[in-house]
Formats: sequence, structure tokens, C-alpha cells
Amino acid sequence: MTLRTDLPPRPRAGVRLLALAAALLLVLPQGAGQAATDTPPPLQGKKFAAYEFGWYPINHVDHFEEPLPDYWEAAGTGDVGTQNGMITILSTDEGTTSATLRGHSRARGRWEMRMRARRYETANTDFVATAVLVPAGKQAYRCGARNIALTSFHPGDRAVRFHTRTLPDHEYSAVLPVEETNEYWHTYGVEVTRKRISWFVDGVVRATERRPEALSGIRFALRLELTAVAGATMNKSRLQVDTVRYFTLKSPNDKSVKAPRPTAGTYADAC
Repeated sequence: MTLRTDLPPRPRAGVRLLALAAALLLVLPQGAGQAATDTPPPLQGKKFAAYEFGWYPINHVDHFEEPLPDYWEAAGTGDVGTQNGMITILSTDEGTTSATLRGHSRARGRWEMRMRARRYETANTDFVATAVLVPAGKQAYRCGARNIALTSFHPGDRAVRFHTRTLPDHEYSAVLPVEETNEYWHTYGVEVTRKRISWFVDGVVRATERRPEALSGIRFALRLELTAVAGATMNKSRLQVDTVRYFTLKSPNDKSVKAPRPTAGTYADAC
């Protein structure tokens, strides 16, 4: 299935998390590859680029205590709220659900978060779990044609995809083997400067893009999303993030960010 991170948000989501989560756990089977006996890798989800590369100062942080701050804008068919120190997105069996960090937009800087996703059934179509920087404010979304994805994957995958897109239809993307079964936590980060974009997974730089045509220079807002396929019946799923942090570029990196560059291509859905 083609990974998609370009679907627009739908109307405001409700906040019925605890009841819906309990119901899902009682009646829905675990997805293949997500058995409770699975053991995650030793350092999976515990290393942050912020510590490995010496990022500071922190300009914004969320640890998601109750209630969910008003600057997180929920949209879609499912539910968005906080649960046990996490922002939690619960899907229905159709439609996209998202949470967008409003009022903290930046054109450059360092974003990092710790995220996991789970599907509760496997008979239908998988959602795509995404963390993506989208054009902020009144800047045109253009069907996802100016996004920077920190991560994009189907729950249960063994790989993640990340990309940057610029007008009119440029796309620079990479796929990285990463274990996503059994709700494994992973840390995802991106550093956007005037001259490059670097992506980080579990505290390691995985790709760096320096081609000028890959850099838009616009202001971004962070969006977390369970992205549906239009018209499809979806496997009910959950996305959770327990920390979101934004750092300025004031501090130099303690390590080199040299890494393979993404593959250049085109984005057919640009509008």
C-alpha cells in the first residue's frame, strides 16, 4: 500500500478516550505481529537526538498532563485527548483523525517526539500513523505538497518513511527499517536550517537533505495523524505521543549530521 500523509483534517474530534479505549481492548483482537510476548529492542525509544547532539535551549515542551492544552487542535472522525501523560488519538473505522500544534509555528529549528501506534484488528485497511510538519497559519496546504514528515508508517510495519516536499511537485524521501510491532516506542526528530534538513530516529541521524529545491523556508506546525484511505473501512487504531519538544538552532550539534541523502522524486497529489 502506498503511504499517504496528505489527507486534510475533518471536523472537530470528540474526547471519549477512556470508554472507547476500554471497549476496543475488550472486543478487538490484537494485530498480527503485536503479541504481548514480543520483546522490544533494548534501547528502542529511549535515545533522543536532543541528548546525543546537544540541542538547546528548549523553546516549547509538552508532557501531556490533563487536560489537553487548547493550542492542540483536534479534527476528524475519531477522538483526541490525554491519557496517562500521553496525547492519544483513537480512530473509528473510517476517516482521518489529527491533532495539530497551533500557535507555536516555526520556519526553522528542531522538533523531536516519542511516538507509538497500534492497530486493534487486521481484516480491513491499515491507517498510516504520521508525525508531520505542515504549513502554518494561512499558508496554503496544497494537498500536502509542502510538508516535512518526521515519520510515516502503518502500525505493525517494520519500516518507516520520511520526506520533504516543495512546490510544484518535488519530493525527497527515504525508507528506514524500524520495528513498529507491539506498540514499540521510537523517537523521531527533524532539524530544519536555512541550508538543510536532517532526520533522526532513536537518537541517530538517518538522512540529510541539502538540495536547495528541497527547502521551502515556510513556517510549520506539527501535526499528529492517523491517516485514512478515502472511502475505505479501516482497522481501528491508536496513536500515542508522550513528549513533544521544540529546540532553537542556537546550539551547534555536538556530532556531525552527515548522512545519506533522500531519494529525489515527484509528488503526484500536489494541488
